Amino acid sequence: MLDWQHLMKLTALSLALLLALAVAVPQPAHAQLSLGGITGAFNLVSQAANGILNFVNNTMRPLLEGVQASAQALQGFLNQLRNLWEQIVWPLPEISRARGLAANLIATFRGLLNNLYSIGVNSAQLTNPSRLESVMRNRQTGDHAQLMSEFQRTFGTLPAPSEVHPQERNLIDVDDALAIGQLMTLKLGDASAEQTLRAAEAIEDEATRMAPGTAAMASAAAYIAAVQSQAHIQKMLAGQLRQEAARLAHDTMALKRGATFARESRNKASELNK
Repeated sequence: MLDWQHLMKLTALSLALLLALAVAVPQPAHAQLSLGGITGAFNLVSQAANGILNFVNNTMRPLLEGVQASAQALQGFLNQLRNLWEQIVWPLPEISRARGLAANLIATFRGLLNNLYSIGVNSAQLTNPSRLESVMRNRQTGDHAQLMSEFQRTFGTLPAPSEVHPQERNLIDVDDALAIGQLMTLKLGDASAEQTLRAAEAIEDEATRMAPGTAAMASAAAYIAAVQSQAHIQKMLAGQLRQEAARLAHDTMALKRGATFARESRNKASELNK
């Protein structure tokens, strides 16, 4: 609010100072100050003061009052807009309640679930199987060479060509390759599950401090994590299908091997009869 009485006081004080300066300024020595000169000076000062007052009242005052009215109208609109967002669109009490619910759910379930996920299920007793099981369950993806080494140490290496029939050797090699590949796929699945859990915890934490209007972005992040998890599940199913196909191929290989052995036996029997 503008204080017009204060403005008028300042104007009157300025005029008084101007009048005092006009009286105090020394006149030229060659002319004697007359009463008419003083009167003319006062008249000039009075005219200037009236001009200033007229300018303030007629020009400045309407402008300032218009600015003040516009500022008050804008402030009222902003208050109404804030009330709309805080009471109807994004009510603050409901937002606080939702954040409190998210915090309570995290405090209730996160610790229990983490303890459940961290339960050790290793059961191997001997040295080599224990080392293989440890590598299988370490949720790492960059130790393929170590997995192969521990697998061969536990199940044995590929026999030399002179020690086994070529078909038997091929069968052993392909079975080992498929087994190691499936174990590596399982390790990838464990690592993916670990990353999905970390992403879920990050989304949960964000739910306790997200700003109004950002829930859609958190939901989008959750959907992306869910899609990635589904993709990894599809990879696991594909690995299982490969394993089933390998089992069928193994059974077929056994039949082919029997036929080969039978043919070789007949050939040797024919050679003996000669």
